[in-house]
Amino acid sequence: MSSVCHSPERGESAPVPAASAGFARQPFVWRFGEVSSSLDVAFLLAGRGWLEVWDSVQAVSQTSGRGQLRRHWVSPPGNIYAALRLPLLPPFDGTAAAPVTGLLLACALRAGGWPVLLKWPNDLVLSLPEGPRKLAGILLEERGGVLLAGIGVNVSFAPPDNALRAEAALRAASLDRHPVPGRPAPLAEELWQRLVKHVHSAYNNCHSLSDQWKIQAEQLLLWRGWDVELIDGDRSVRGRLEGLTPAGGLRLLRNGRCEEWLSGSLRLSERLS
Repeated sequence: MSSVCHSPERGESAPVPAASAGFARQPFVWRFGEVSSSLDVAFLLAGRGWLEVWDSVQAVSQTSGRGQLRRHWVSPPGNIYAALRLPLLPPFDGTAAAPVTGLLLACALRAGGWPVLLKWPNDLVLSLPEGPRKLAGILLEERGGVLLAGIGVNVSFAPPDNALRAEAALRAASLDRHPVPGRPAPLAEELWQRLVKHVHSAYNNCHSLSDQWKIQAEQLLLWRGWDVELIDGDRSVRGRLEGLTPAGGLRLLRNGRCEEWLSGSLRLSERLS
């Protein structure tokens, strides 16, 4: 199990436990109450040498949580608001970092019994009978050689439909509204420790992740083989979602040609929605 350290009192030092003799060091979880942003706290700890690779920060709530394009991330208590330090090594050292992180996190949630899929480029969704619903978002930031994944997972709260952006592709869902049969609804703190442990173990046990991640991610890719609309800035294109590129981009079949895209947001084409 990952080690957990509650935020120290003012003036106290914050030692991080070393690995015991003969045992690899397990990921360390810093747990805080209300913070401005788990990403900002994690960068601060990393700058002081207190956040190693695979260590993380988890907050009860955030006052200035952020998502893609610096959008405000609503962060009431009950959900996971975490920042996980990733290694700046393949496959995390390039544009594939986001889908690889999404894959590892999706597999960790699926191991817990939830039918989670990847929505390119950086969201996780629950696959439900009434259709997919957004469950989690991932935001990567790199500063001074420190790569962090900001991760938000809806555990006990999901924004209502009227609080979502008008152009939002999916409605939101939370894990407590869709529990795994026979299992109690998880608490955010306990679930994050389980997810970190699973992600860390999967990374260490997969010696060819750089070569295999694309195949695995495509198996969980939402809307693969469907007609979709890709919105990138002021441009909107439609095509059939074929899969991913080795760089983590999207492959769209348009007019008989396969095009590659590295950015944008995705939704079902109006022709099929």
